[in-house]
Amino acid sequence: MNNKTNKMNKKIVTSILSASILSISLGSVSFAATTSSFQDLKGVNGQDKIVKLHDQQILNGLSDTAFAPQSSLTQAQAIQFIVKGFKLDAKTGVIALKDNQKLSTVFPSVKDNAWYTDAFRDAYKNGVDIPKSVNPTTKITREQYIDYVMTALQTVGKMPAIDVITPDIKDIDKLDPAMLDSSQLAIALGIVKLDRSKNLYPQKEITRAEAAVILYDALDYLNKSAQDKMKGQQTTIDVLPHEEKGSNPVTQPNNGSMVSESYATPTNGEKLYVRTVKMALDQHAGQDVKYFVEIDLFSNGTPLDTNSKEVQAEVKRLQALNYDIDFAKAWTYEGNLQKVDYTYVGAYLTADQLQQFKANTNYGYAFQFASNGDGSPVQGKVGSISGVSDNSNIAD
Repeated sequence: MNNKTNKMNKKIVTSILSASILSISLGSVSFAATTSSFQDLKGVNGQDKIVKLHDQQILNGLSDTAFAPQSSLTQAQAIQFIVKGFKLDAKTGVIALKDNQKLSTVFPSVKDNAWYTDAFRDAYKNGVDIPKSVNPTTKITREQYIDYVMTALQTVGKMPAIDVITPDIKDIDKLDPAMLDSSQLAIALGIVKLDRSKNLYPQKEITRAEAAVILYDALDYLNKSAQDKMKGQQTTIDVLPHEEKGSNPVTQPNNGSMVSESYATPTNGEKLYVRTVKMALDQHAGQDVKYFVEIDLFSNGTPLDTNSKEVQAEVKRLQALNYDIDFAKAWTYEGNLQKVDYTYVGAYLTADQLQQFKANTNYGYAFQFASNGDGSPVQGKVGSISGVSDNSNIAD
């Protein structure tokens, strides 16, 4: 198994955000001792965190005296929490709406003049992974709220990647594969806690108190990361699967590169598109462009070595179907900052080819944008799309 596939199967990826980005994100959130007028928080887990967020004007109650901690959170309330917490309303965003375009053209159930409209617009523009079918009045599950928080956290800035050990989740089979990586990352960073039996209860509706605590812990994580950054501390990569335990960890340069992604493994016949690929498809909808993507193949949930006979044969099959697909190279780190090349399957595909990809039922397919060991995107042919657009990811 090549290094890239081995890392992908064992690890998930996160980022440390720069002090300049964090100062915008956190603003004046000092988390100092505060008081609140809420009268229904006595004995509630995370009471102090809820009060601090309220006093920092990040979240509100249902009235001046009631927070309703045990009530289920709605989609609209969740988006409002996240936009205020990460200050997404103060950011330009990575996804642009067309001139005079109504938000309801993106999210049919979202009204264009409701109290939550601006929050949905700010969240969407900043890459929060909101499904098109979202209904603002419905309750939100734990896993979806966690996904919102983590996608917001990761799109606040483009930073170097580090590896973290994938946590053990007892009820992992109940998680939506599309949101698994967000839950794993949140748990690994201590933003979300499992119960004593290591259950997450992903399908359960999240309460307002639970949501507030998760948001507080995400902001606290960013705050501590900013302090580490200002102290000049470097990010370290944990022991990779091909290294021996006890060896020196790899130091990751803090060079402001793109953040790579991880995902749940697709089953045979399934096509899985990572978040940035879906975002890029939205950004360039209707445009005559090709997307330069990396395709990872799986058999019964196990990643296949790029050099295996199965992968070689599948590439030939796809080439015979007139897909512009072949083997490509990038680099990654091994040992103490030693750069090594790895081979992957790369393809230039139109939006239609991506969405109507002719999969072999013997394999699962994951589509992502290729990246090097420092997280920098691998550039494709001139005019191709190699990531979420900020001009730097359009090859020239």
